[in-house]
Amino acid sequence: MARMRIVRVTGWSIHLPYAEGSYRMAGDRVTTGMDAVVVRVAADDGTIGLGESGTVGVTFDPHHNAGQIAGVAMLAPTVIGCDPRSPQSVHRRMTAALTGHAYVKSPIDIAVWDLAARAAGVPLWKLLGGDGPEVTPLYRPVQGATPEDAVAKTHERLQQGYQRLQVKVGDDPIVDAQRVLAVRAAVGSGVTIFADANCGFSLSAARRFVRELGTDGAGVFLEQPCPTLTDCAHLRDSWSGPMVIDECVTSLAALLEAHQLGIADGITIKLTRVGGITPAITIRDVAVQLGIAVTIEDASGCNLADTTFAHLNASTPARWRTHTVDFDSWVTVHHVDGPSARDGSFLRPQADEPGLGLTLREDVLGEPFIDVTA
Repeated sequence: MARMRIVRVTGWSIHLPYAEGSYRMAGDRVTTGMDAVVVRVAADDGTIGLGESGTVGVTFDPHHNAGQIAGVAMLAPTVIGCDPRSPQSVHRRMTAALTGHAYVKSPIDIAVWDLAARAAGVPLWKLLGGDGPEVTPLYRPVQGATPEDAVAKTHERLQQGYQRLQVKVGDDPIVDAQRVLAVRAAVGSGVTIFADANCGFSLSAARRFVRELGTDGAGVFLEQPCPTLTDCAHLRDSWSGPMVIDECVTSLAALLEAHQLGIADGITIKLTRVGGITPAITIRDVAVQLGIAVTIEDASGCNLADTTFAHLNASTPARWRTHTVDFDSWVTVHHVDGPSARDGSFLRPQADEPGLGLTLREDVLGEPFIDVTA
């Protein structure tokens, strides 16, 4: 088989304003949009691959847009000459060139996987071992300063077609519990609710929060209540319900530690955080073997990111597939052409086109910050 080489890497950065104006997390962390880095990788036969990942301000994760731009610009020349049909090999090349900084490797890694699937003539879900273009349920965050505000936003989310809700908590444990209980009363038992603190609670505040929810915990999933795995584990004295770990899932080692501590009923794998598809599928596959439910998503993007989630989740066994997000509905700027990944209250990957099946709108992206050739 003739060798294929990467001969060009181009990168853009784009700000994606929120359609609803702002997004708030615990600790008064407010952003008005996401910053995405988009990468196109081209091979010597003309085949291309696209990748998108990004950041949310500078207070959500220890990642930021300027750092991702600098990292992609540093790594782009190092993958020139690699065979893109072996994405794991390309990822090893990036790791050899730059220790750590997983988030800067993610958009290149995603683009290489897209290219590999296009070169093979199959959709990405098939290259990743999926059984078909299967759907993944969507969730949408619910925010609101008061319980009444949260209930109003809940009704809006249901009208938008979402059947799974992520109620933001992590500030005042009493008010947060009242907000969750109000949402539960408004929707009944048939809607899945995640109470997501985004690491916002201290251990003592988290204990107060779960006590206020009542003996049945309002039937919610508790997501990343505290900043550390140790504090989440100590919370088990007060919370016997399902717990999902998000921000702490930075590597396979972190997954194994969370499992050993008995706190990983579910995990969220964010592609930017772990370094792209290559490490994500390793973490995902080990989680499945351990019987842990998996969400695959990211912190930023539009339909290019959504489609990537759709393919990755479709290649996750249905029994262990939790839900994901559709960022294209969150933002006002859209920089790819092709079918929307959203299908009602689900994400669904395209069935037949090779790779992700999307094309870039360079008129929206503007001038690249890096364009390196062989």
